[in-house]
Order: sequence, then structure tokens, then C-alpha cells
Amino acid sequence: MEDKNKQIEYCGTNQSRESASQILEIKKDIEHLDYVLKELEKDKEFLKDHFTLKNTQRQEDIAKIHARLDKHIQTELEYHQGIRDKATTEHASIHKRIGQAERWIWIFFGGITAISALMGKGIFSNLFGG
Repeated sequence: MEDKNKQIEYCGTNQSRESASQILEIKKDIEHLDYVLKELEKDKEFLKDHFTLKNTQRQEDIAKIHARLDKHIQTELEYHQGIRDKATTEHASIHKRIGQAERWIWIFFGGITAISALMGKGIFSNLFGG
């Protein structure tokens, strides 16, 4: 019976040492997990700040590009409006000149018709004896 008591005592001691060892390992694992979680939280904050900063910088860069494009578009618009105004002015000038040329053509043709009629009357009257 003494052997059995020693064995039970030995098992109890072993068991309690093993439990204490496992508890210590678990405590170390918990401490390690706490450390890992704190590091992840720091990394998360860093990334959040970093991406917020980068996002703000990208938005500023995009705003600059938009301003340049707007300026370029405005310049092109003014250029094309100038060309349109110049073409309209030239068109009006050409239209006026064509109108004057047509007026002179009609005057010329009217004069030729009148002269032809007078000459024709003189020729026909000489032919028919009148």
C-alpha cells in the first residue's frame, strides 16, 4: 500500500507540476497574443494615418490637374471663339462684296439689254423700211 500511496503522491506532484507548466505556457501565450494585438493596433493606426495622408495628397494632385485642364479648355474655347468671330466677319465682308458684284452685273446686263433693244429697233426699222 505504501507503493500505491507513493505512486499517487508522485502522480499528484507530477500532475500539479505539469498543470503549472501548462498554465505558465498559456500565460506566456496570452502575453504574446497581447503583444501581437498591440503591434497590430499600432500598424493599423499607422496605415490609417498613412493612407489618409496619401489620399489627401492624391486629391490635391487631382485638383491641380483639373485646374490645369480647365485652364487649357478655357484657352482653347477662347481661341475657337476668336476663329469663329473672324470667320463670321470675313463671311459678312465676302457677302457684301458678292452683293455689290451682283448689283453691277444686273446694271451691266440691263444696260446691254437696253442698248440691244435700241440697236435692234434701228436695224429692224432700216430693214423693213421704216
